[in-house]
Amino acid sequence: MPRPRLLAALCGALLCAPSLLVALDICSKNPCHNGGLCEEISQEVRGDVFPSYTCTCLKGYAGNHCETKCVEPLGMENGNIANSQIAASSVRVTFLGLQHWVPELARLNRAGMVNAWTPSSNDDNPWIQVNLLRRMWVTGVVTQGASRLASHEYLKAFKVAYSLNGHEFDFIHDVNKKHKEFVGNWNKNAVHVNLFETPVEAQYVRLYPTSCHMACTLRFELLGCELNAATRPGACISSAGTPPMHGWTSRATSTPGLRGATVTISGC
Repeated sequence: MPRPRLLAALCGALLCAPSLLVALDICSKNPCHNGGLCEEISQEVRGDVFPSYTCTCLKGYAGNHCETKCVEPLGMENGNIANSQIAASSVRVTFLGLQHWVPELARLNRAGMVNAWTPSSNDDNPWIQVNLLRRMWVTGVVTQGASRLASHEYLKAFKVAYSLNGHEFDFIHDVNKKHKEFVGNWNKNAVHVNLFETPVEAQYVRLYPTSCHMACTLRFELLGCELNAATRPGACISSAGTPPMHGWTSRATSTPGLRGATVTISGC
């Protein structure tokens, strides 16, 4: 049986093997794709420390290695989200009870005389909700106002909450751990994109208007991807068609899947 000193020498030689040294510097070759940032973490099992890593993705990418772009429209505009999946706290009824501004009308770019959702004027805490029917990564929201009798009505600001069961909701938070208030629209037709700083896993998504012009009239789309398309989302989202970048810039761009609309991307 080897003596204790020999065992110690053997263990030391193994731990100092070049291949193991490379393994310990696991981020040296940067396994993260699309500009993702590799950060080494340690996992201790039975007293031994094993190197591992996590990828912080640039805006527009998700997944264990930032390999997946996760900003696809989830179905409000094209109808993949059915009317039965959309609910709201209340509905505004106008024009002698003939016009009902129901939640299933709140689809991005919907046309017509009554073409959006508006809550009742007596609703002190309005919200509109989408049930995605399964857990998905949700990475952003696209908002748009509408008009009533030629007036401009739109959300100037709103909050977003999400849930896995439809009963317990969490709000998206800002850097100060407060409920984040997203910037809304400025007229009845312009499309505005807000991308979340961190993608959320959700089946239910709610928008809560907090400030409105004339009335809280809304058309919108949700952005994200299937849960199995990105097993662990990164920290940020990027606009399609632009180079990946850290941080946010405000600019005009074209977002695929939104019928070529020009949008303003608002940063975190």
